[in-house]
Amino acid sequence: MTMRSLVLLALGVALVLVPAPAAAEDEPPPPPEGAEEKARRLEQRVQQLEQRLSEISAQLEQDAVERMLQEAQAEARAEQEEAPEQREFLEGGLALQKLNPEITVHADMLAGLIFDGTRFYAGEDDRSGLPLRAAGFNFQHVLDPYSMFKSALEVSPRDGFELEEMYITWSGLVPSLNISLGRFRQGFGVLNRWHEHDLDQTSHPLAMRLVLGEDGLVSEGFALRWLMPALWADANELSLELTDGSHETLFAGEHFSVPTALLHLKNYYDLSDSAYLELGLTGMFGFHNKRGQWVEGQGLRDEPWRWTALGGADLTLYWSPPERARYLSVTWRSEAYYAGKQQQRGSPTDFLHAWGLYSYLQVQLSALWFVGVRGDVALATQRPDDTLTWGVTPYVTFWQSEFVFLRLEYQHAHDLPLLDPDGGMGRRTDDRLVLQVDFAAGPHKHEKY
Repeated sequence: MTMRSLVLLALGVALVLVPAPAAAEDEPPPPPEGAEEKARRLEQRVQQLEQRLSEISAQLEQDAVERMLQEAQAEARAEQEEAPEQREFLEGGLALQKLNPEITVHADMLAGLIFDGTRFYAGEDDRSGLPLRAAGFNFQHVLDPYSMFKSALEVSPRDGFELEEMYITWSGLVPSLNISLGRFRQGFGVLNRWHEHDLDQTSHPLAMRLVLGEDGLVSEGFALRWLMPALWADANELSLELTDGSHETLFAGEHFSVPTALLHLKNYYDLSDSAYLELGLTGMFGFHNKRGQWVEGQGLRDEPWRWTALGGADLTLYWSPPERARYLSVTWRSEAYYAGKQQQRGSPTDFLHAWGLYSYLQVQLSALWFVGVRGDVALATQRPDDTLTWGVTPYVTFWQSEFVFLRLEYQHAHDLPLLDPDGGMGRRTDDRLVLQVDFAAGPHKHEKY
């Protein structure tokens, strides 16, 4: 039985039980009603009560709805009053910081203890001590959806201010093709692209420095990098670089007039879920005769044409189990270099050959510790004779965090070419213990290139 039925029943019982009001004395008593008349009057009264109850219920429902609407409107007004003032920025002032480039600062300190017989120095500028080798400033910025800018500036006590790299790269204009323009480290092999403070050892391999020069190949020009369709490997990339011939060791130095051309092919293979292999081939061609050289009494003169050809091969094998990728890895990397220079007439030889080879193995022992050893052998481009130079470099690296690492390294080089103070060349054996402390602050930390 519903609540409404109970209310109607209670009202009916009350009407039956409540006595009728007493008739006035001067009015005659009404005639007695029959049972049917009482039932009819009771039914009419019940109908009247039902109608009244319906009206009351409808009124209550309407009042409740109006009250809920009023409360909702009051809450909405309160929220509107508490909301902060809405401002319209027409000049985009808050977005100006996006126009600033991302900046990374790094410092590379190299403490060295040199063993050269009874001396602790190997030359006027090469002594035991704790110098700051270099401080660097890297700038990077996405200019628009198609281009990115990068630059690397370096300041060192030995060389002063130096612009390592500054170039712009366009991506997406042509599918699978990147175009770079500016000054950059060239893609000869693998490690020539890397900055010195980001290497797996404290410096570029001895073989690379003896063949390609102390600083490697860094030039101005443009580069095309094409991600080819996967042909004989899982991925293939072909790079073409046209740059000036400003390299002092291999090309015409500051007297360049004819650009050099470099072609590099990189092949990538997925060996398994834990290992991959990279193979690369590099060829480079240019000229090293000086053009527009001032000769006393003759003015500007061009030397006869003499060309330089370079070749290289690189191999990288990397292994790391996915379930322990943070704690265990093995890297084996090797590169070979060849340089051939046509000589001037009257030189002891018509053609100069130079070559070099390095190989290193690095093992990650835990999340923070790495150990490795590198071996080098080379016939230097600039040398007093044809004696081979060889070296061995064991090292251990502690990555304190992604911002800071420390490295302890021992370097041994045998029959290393040495420039004498009088301009001649000799040879020496170099032994040194090196402690490297490197740290970086900024969004990109330690990038290989």
